[in-house]
Amino acid sequence: MIAWVIRHRWYVLAIALLIVVIASVRTRASRHEVFVSAASSGPLYLRIAASGLVENDSTDLAFQVGGEVVRLYVQEGDAVRATDLMARLSSLDTPFGSTRAADTIQTPYDGTVVHIYLREGSVVAPGQPVLRLVSAARPWVTAFINGEDAVHIRPGQRLSCRAGGYLTEAWEIVVRAVGREAVPRPDLPGSSRQVRVRCDVVDPAFPLPPGTEVDVDGAALLVDNALLVPTTAVVHEGADDWVWVTEDERVHRREVELGPNNFELIHIRRGLEPGDLVVVRGKQGLSEGQRVKARPLAPPTTQ
Repeated sequence: MIAWVIRHRWYVLAIALLIVVIASVRTRASRHEVFVSAASSGPLYLRIAASGLVENDSTDLAFQVGGEVVRLYVQEGDAVRATDLMARLSSLDTPFGSTRAADTIQTPYDGTVVHIYLREGSVVAPGQPVLRLVSAARPWVTAFINGEDAVHIRPGQRLSCRAGGYLTEAWEIVVRAVGREAVPRPDLPGSSRQVRVRCDVVDPAFPLPPGTEVDVDGAALLVDNALLVPTTAVVHEGADDWVWVTEDERVHRREVELGPNNFELIHIRRGLEPGDLVVVRGKQGLSEGQRVKARPLAPPTTQ
């Protein structure tokens, strides 16, 4: 037998090598498969999506005394200048045709007549609205943003607004002021509490009239330079936060300190280095030092 093995040693070595290769392939095929992503550095943004309303200064104009509307000098849609005469009233306690300063309505500022509530010949009470005027000044957009998102909004930040959905033209707006309180929308009874964010319109030819509902979107900077991994890579266990890191085809548990997240990416303050490969999918059932077959996922995007 020994003599036969010696005479056919090359065949024996080939068979042994084939057995080793087959065993190695089977071992690799049986390894736990995981999908990994590399930790990367960059800014972390929070996507903002909210509803909004185009607004402008507007006023309901009325007479100071009761009487009959004897003359309207404007029509709906007319552009008027400050101090223009808009309407005249004959007071019920004076002879017909007599006039006083209190019996007229003058334009308080440049604007457009958008509604006439009463016509000539109507009898009005003191303070009863007769006309509605909208300022000729550039309108603004009030965005209604959830409180947890609004804390990241700053004056000077640029957003976009659209009317009629996200496939329509976008208009750039700039945050002027962020409200200090979450309140229900006055135009939507029963709405949830949201923070009012006033935004200036950049384009002087902005065509949307006051009262138009818009969609507001943009991105708020959370961290200027962060080490980022997908949020699904983090394992939460009681007070501990950790990730699985792959090295030399094995996984190792790594404790991490977490920062802000935008639901897709999370800032790792401590515990990882750029380029570390963290397990994003396939974490179930892993144990320290376990051999795995790692497949790469696309690197995370920061916005």
